[in-house]
Amino acid sequence: MQKKGYTMQRRAMLVLAVMMFLGACALPSPASLPEIMSEKQVRPDHRERIAHRLLWLAPELPWHYNCLFMKPIAQLDHDEQKLALPSADLLFRAHFEEERMAYRSAGYLYRQAADQGIALAYVKLGNLLIGGKGAKPNPEGGAKLILQSARLECAQAQYRYGELLTRGIGVKTDLVQAWGWVYLAQQKGYPKSAALLKRMEPFMGPSQISLAKQNAETLQHQLNLFNQGPQSQALVRCVTPRIRKPFITRMRACHAMGGSHMGEPIDYRTR
Repeated sequence: MQKKGYTMQRRAMLVLAVMMFLGACALPSPASLPEIMSEKQVRPDHRERIAHRLLWLAPELPWHYNCLFMKPIAQLDHDEQKLALPSADLLFRAHFEEERMAYRSAGYLYRQAADQGIALAYVKLGNLLIGGKGAKPNPEGGAKLILQSARLECAQAQYRYGELLTRGIGVKTDLVQAWGWVYLAQQKGYPKSAALLKRMEPFMGPSQISLAKQNAETLQHQLNLFNQGPQSQALVRCVTPRIRKPFITRMRACHAMGGSHMGEPIDYRTR
């Protein structure tokens, strides 16, 4: 009997040990689960804030893409949003400084955005220089900035540079070259382009228009190579004839400014 009682006691202890082990391994109740962070908390989505900063440009149109971030705001990935947000903030502040006629401050902010590779900022800054707003009038300097933006395939800049060529502001009058730039802007959907082409045609013969179309096709091919190359969007340390201290911008913007990049492209992606 003693032996039998001892065996039962051992079994009871074994059952108790198994129950304790299973209890320790059991899944926790929902109340004791840790709070799960949302994806927005881990990787904040800045697209709404970027869009809010650019409400003065709304509605977003296809021709805006090359002038700003190369794609619709809704399609920016997390790393692209981190790059776009500071530029959107600069454009927002610069626009309202210009609206209240604080042109010197607006020009300073547009310059910062331009150095970040935002093509629209070159157009805005160029127009300020041409108009002598915030600085001594400088049509040649303004036209150069607008040409830089046009080379970055910003439709507004292409239209504006064509307009300058028709009027001889900051550049020599050249209707053939002007027609080509305005035609490229029209292909991107810039609203004023068709009207300007129509106004130019009475001053040009059929042979000039044919030559202008050929030049426009050649120019577009060159711009595609320049802007859509494998490293055109890469961030680089850039120096230009105006800025000798290296600053970070996109490779295509660096070369559009007549600058050169130093070292290898910068990997900005989240690790």
